[in-house]
Amino acid sequence: MGKTDLSGKQNYSHIKGKKRSHFLDLSIYIFIRFLLCILSILPYKMKIASGGLIYQKIISPLSGNRRRILHNLKLIFPDLEERKREELCSQVPNNIGRTFFELLAPNAFAKMAQSAKVSGPGFNILKHAQEQKKPVILVSGHLANYDVVRVVLNANQVSVGALYKPMNNPYFNSFYERCIKEIAKPLFPRGRSGIGNMMRYLSDGNVVALLVDQYMSHGEPLKFFGHTAYTATSAAKLALKHDALLITFYVVRKDDGVNFDLVFESPVKPSTPSEMTQILNDRLEKQIRKNMGQWLWTHRRWKSPSTL
Repeated sequence: MGKTDLSGKQNYSHIKGKKRSHFLDLSIYIFIRFLLCILSILPYKMKIASGGLIYQKIISPLSGNRRRILHNLKLIFPDLEERKREELCSQVPNNIGRTFFELLAPNAFAKMAQSAKVSGPGFNILKHAQEQKKPVILVSGHLANYDVVRVVLNANQVSVGALYKPMNNPYFNSFYERCIKEIAKPLFPRGRSGIGNMMRYLSDGNVVALLVDQYMSHGEPLKFFGHTAYTATSAAKLALKHDALLITFYVVRKDDGVNFDLVFESPVKPSTPSEMTQILNDRLEKQIRKNMGQWLWTHRRWKSPSTL
């Protein structure tokens, strides 16, 4: 997968370099729309399953995902048996594909996501905070389809603000933006203006959601699965600055591939940004260990600035 912003909106454009081919961008956009038209004749569950297989069997091999997954697994689980490694090399891209095609079917996805089973003490704490207009920062990682939280909270009259990174492909980006905005609002485009608007939204006593499990060259060298992972401490800093609750949440895809569980944990107690962010890493690691195939093992999470 491509780069991800704090809100977790994936950039699925794999075209790199300063000069982009408009013809190639247009061709990719036409192909995706054509593929979606074909899949639209299928029932939702079958369409998402097909999308997962398309990414797993076709797009993922072309993207070099297998190599990155194996590299990360060798680093973190050097003694993992070969059978489990092969399972993860299939499960991870399949989940990526399902997530991608869910985002491009916003109405059907939102209807499905509304039925997610919600658990954990953080949910009622969040709702009470919103009744008092106390700001809340929700934090998670690239586990299953994190956009479920926007749907569920919107259905409970709690709006969640999130950043998104516009796609590099201008043809596809217009379509993509329409889809993710249909899922729930508000959304803020990444950049100085968008970030500023999101900060004002938070300071007005609202909820924002961030993903903090990707490499940040200027992040703190914290621990993640026992190894150094440069991690942004911005979520903790914002919580301290705005006196906001910092609540971790996790979306888990159920065995049927289209339904979800949504867990809200207790707020992280205020301390220092590094200590609070380490707790975020520890909590996410615990959830990943329970659902190994649903995390973004394709990301170079454990690189260091010297490797750039």
